[in-house]
Amino acid sequence: MNQDNIIGKNLQNLRKKLGFTQEQVAEYLQINREELSYYETGIRSIPSTLMSPLANLYGVDEYDFYEENLDLAKVNLALAFRAENIKPSDLEQIAKFKKIVRNYISMKSLLENEPASS
Repeated sequence: MNQDNIIGKNLQNLRKKLGFTQEQVAEYLQINREELSYYETGIRSIPSTLMSPLANLYGVDEYDFYEENLDLAKVNLALAFRAENIKPSDLEQIAKFKKIVRNYISMKSLLENEPASS
């Protein structure tokens, strides 16, 4: 499986797991649905400029898209926002919130693993 196929599979699995439609995500990214479909199927390489917004929206790190065996269970479903009529502005707010939470979790983990000072 080539890199575009791996990334595409992960993009599609994450989108579906979080309950977003291709239309919603494409509108959030300001691309058309067909482009997103090409990225998800691995027909086209996804531009690096779209990776960060997608990582924020899906609540993962960008490098997770490259994992051949991405454990989708690690996606925090407590942060999954499901709604029938989500607007692109809603997705922008969701992505910002998830980025804050991911940064908090990373910082907390670093602080917990820091050696105690004497």
